[in-house]
Amino acid sequence: MIHQMDWTSRTFSFDLPAGVFPAVLERVRGTPARAAALVAGVPEEVLGTRIRGGWSAKEHVGHLDDLHALDERRLGEFLARAEVLTAADMTNRRTEEARHNGTPTARLVEGFRARREALVLRLERLSEQEVEITSMHPRLRRPVRLIDWVYFVAEHDDHHLARAREALRALSAGPGPPG
Repeated sequence: MIHQMDWTSRTFSFDLPAGVFPAVLERVRGTPARAAALVAGVPEEVLGTRIRGGWSAKEHVGHLDDLHALDERRLGEFLARAEVLTAADMTNRRTEEARHNGTPTARLVEGFRARREALVLRLERLSEQEVEITSMHPRLRRPVRLIDWVYFVAEHDDHHLARAREALRALSAGPGPPG
C-alpha cells in the first residue's frame, strides 16, 4: 500500500478553467455522502479508536466539518476581494478539543452534510467571473482563484477520507508486531 504524504507537503498546480467548476463543486458536494459510506456499518468503538497517535476515523470526519467556519469566511473574503485569505489554524486545535470520538458518528456526518450543503448552495450561485477572483493563500504563499480554493477544499476532503480509511484498515488488520 502506498503511504499517503502529509497534507502540508502537498504542492498544487492551479490551472483549471472556470468551466470545470461544476465538476469540482460536485466533488465538494459529495464528500459527506462518501464519508457516510466509509463509516456505514462500522461499530462506534472502532470509528473512535486512534491509531499510532493519529486521529480516529471519527476525528477525520469531524475535522472536515470543523473547517466549515473557515470555508465560509474564505468564501466571503474572495467575494469581498480580500488581498489575503484567513490562515487556517495549523495546530487543528478545534478538532483536538472537539471530542469527536464521544459524539455519535451519525450526528457528526449529519452536521457535516448540513453545513457542507449550505456552502455548496452559496458556491452554486457564483458567476464565471466570481470563480476567477484571486486572493493570496496564506500557507501556500501564492495567489489562488476561488476555483483553485474549491479544488483545494476537495483535495483536503479526499486527504482526510483517505486517512480515515487508513485508520479503519489498520484496525481491521489487528495489532502489529510487538515493538
